[in-house]
Amino acid sequence: MDYDNENLFSYDEPEENSTDSDSLESEASSDSFDLSSFSSAAMEDKATTPVQKKGRKKTAKSRKERILKTILTLFLVGVITCSIVVSVFMVYVFTMVDATMDENLNELALNFTTTIYVEDKKNGEWNEYQRLHGTFNRIWCSYNEDKAKAEEKDYDGIPQNLVNAFVAIEDKRFFEHDGVDWKRTASAFVNMFVPLSDSNYGGSTITQQLVKNLTGDRSRKPSRKIREIMRARYFEKNYSKPVIVECYLNTIPLGHGLYGVEVASNYYFNKSVNELTVAECACLAAITQRPADLSPDDNPEANKSRRETVLYQMYVQKYITKKQYDEALKEKINIVANDDALNESEINSYFVDALITQVTDDLVEKYGYERTHASNLFYTGGYKVYATVDTNIQEAMESVFENSEKYALKSKKGQTLRAGMTVLDYEGNVKGMVGGIGEKTSNRGWNNAIDSSRQPGSTMKPIAAYAPAIEQNLINYSSIVNDKATNYNGWRPNNWYGGYWGNITVQYALERSVNTIPVYLVNKLTPQTSFDFLTGKLGITTLNAEDVNLAPLGMGGTNGGITTLESAAAYAVFGNGGLYYEPTLYTKVLDQRDNVILDGTSSPKMAISEDTATIMNHLLQGVVYGANGTGKGAASYISNMKMYAKTGTSNNSNDLWFVGGTPYYVASCWCGYENLEEIKSSSIALNMWGAAMSKVHSGLKTKEFTDSPYSVKKYYCTETGLLATDSCKSTAVGWYKKNDPQGMPTVCTTHKGDALPIPDSDEDKQRLEPQKSEESTASGEDNSSQ
Repeated sequence: MDYDNENLFSYDEPEENSTDSDSLESEASSDSFDLSSFSSAAMEDKATTPVQKKGRKKTAKSRKERILKTILTLFLVGVITCSIVVSVFMVYVFTMVDATMDENLNELALNFTTTIYVEDKKNGEWNEYQRLHGTFNRIWCSYNEDKAKAEEKDYDGIPQNLVNAFVAIEDKRFFEHDGVDWKRTASAFVNMFVPLSDSNYGGSTITQQLVKNLTGDRSRKPSRKIREIMRARYFEKNYSKPVIVECYLNTIPLGHGLYGVEVASNYYFNKSVNELTVAECACLAAITQRPADLSPDDNPEANKSRRETVLYQMYVQKYITKKQYDEALKEKINIVANDDALNESEINSYFVDALITQVTDDLVEKYGYERTHASNLFYTGGYKVYATVDTNIQEAMESVFENSEKYALKSKKGQTLRAGMTVLDYEGNVKGMVGGIGEKTSNRGWNNAIDSSRQPGSTMKPIAAYAPAIEQNLINYSSIVNDKATNYNGWRPNNWYGGYWGNITVQYALERSVNTIPVYLVNKLTPQTSFDFLTGKLGITTLNAEDVNLAPLGMGGTNGGITTLESAAAYAVFGNGGLYYEPTLYTKVLDQRDNVILDGTSSPKMAISEDTATIMNHLLQGVVYGANGTGKGAASYISNMKMYAKTGTSNNSNDLWFVGGTPYYVASCWCGYENLEEIKSSSIALNMWGAAMSKVHSGLKTKEFTDSPYSVKKYYCTETGLLATDSCKSTAVGWYKKNDPQGMPTVCTTHKGDALPIPDSDEDKQRLEPQKSEESTASGEDNSSQ
């Protein structure tokens, strides 16, 4: 066979013995298409006779029909093939592609900004104080479709105009489609292969954009688009349109690291989102196409142009009237674009640092989180933290402690003095906290108010010895105790004044900060009882097993130490009727959906009885107002109300303390060097406490402590410690348990006579014992390790 003349497109098999001439003769009736007919020789032969010419016409017609049949056949095969491929692909997509997503839009847990709120004491309202966030800065804002459309006055969520603005420009068929706008998707698909536009526009709906925002998948590959489409359909099937648009508006990036419309509204307009005008809504909607190029602060003209497009789309889609459209076009938008509007602080206060620590600790304790995860949640959980801080008190304290020139004393070895102070109300709420001297320059650094557990010195005596001893009726206000040298298994406590005074009253022993008496009381109570009282009743957590001993508990020479936070909380029982509240820096923590995840309120526990608390309160007032009081210098700082207090000095004056309370607040202040070294200014802790508390109480009305109705004041004989008669030469006013015979002394029999009447309320409110012949020291005291 001549392969040059083979019928390549023939539908009929040629006969085995056929020749080229046979083929030519039968061409008119054949369905074959012979390529040899196009040869030059054949063409010349065909042109020689009319019969051949007629045959050529028939051949041409037949050839055209065969070409059309071939094209149609190929087209149909292509269509069938494409249909099969598309069908298989769609079966694969709808059966094999995982369209589900772990995110629950009703409880969406993304990285949101945590906001701290503080209470306004004047009106009781909670105001935003500070925001803290990680990489993503966004505040969740809810959307209620019914309230938004009705424009209810008390509605503070996403306004309907803002929803309409985004829908009009981003996805005008949002309320009609099932998650995918197939018309836009088809156009975008064709544009990927046959560029019809220079902009590579996408067909993503609002639902698809939400999927992209949640997954972070921004690949341009078809596989990503398929997943996105299926997941968008999944969202539409499982969630309502209002839920979808709410999540979308809370997750979109809007420039400058801002995510969501609330924080963007704060930054650009210094407004909450519910206060936005129609033009401002359009301004935000204009950003989302290209945040870096369309932000109204950096690119005002570009934003204005895009904003006008948004407004036009809102008008033509009948979201706004012609009048609203014209007014919005004319509106001059005030762009604030100020970080201050975000309530962020580059450097946190010591209070905020401590607040972060406490919330993190509580998350770990309640939910069993790893500490790193809990810390990260604080910044990314979108929490609403209702803090206990009083901003006026915090600022007052900071203004004192920032005075480095006055308080940052240098030691002999060149160390700079450190200090910390905590102020509480009488329900355990931390109202202010500072953890260092000078300007704070870093976040989450060392905070002396909560991180420095130092020897408390004589501030240990009231809480470890006197209070439990009075509670158990081992002593009363005026009991006679013997200040003498005593040996306890080879150890003997010494007094800071170098001697012993013999028989003295309990009141005088506490006023002068005598060492031997609290050691005697702890020994009588037993060190374990004293230790259990501190840790079980007063919430001290920093002591250890080595502190179950006479010196640590009787004189404050502890191994574990105490912080100002726990010290202030322990002393609060002397001003609130004996109730212990675990100190807290927040009242509650809500998640972004306003569910309470932590309750910070502290339930009171009876640490000591009311009458014991009143007795201790008046005993400690003697430290401030007594002629021999080691803390009498504090009286000049607050003159219009009483205070109770105790000074503390550790071994070799390495630590100085002043802890005290007024009818409003209780506070603890500590000073010391990082490495133990003598502090030359013995009154610096008292002075810092006084300077801060003076500012804290500035302008407060005069207030008095509430004495327990189960206590009573009476005159006592300073010589015998018994209730005074008219024959006693030296008397003072003491406080006793009214209905407890064991807590009330008998009438003095050494000086026989009639018992003195109960002092009048206006008479001799705090008449204390006269000064001893020995010279007193105003602010120096014990070496606790002796």
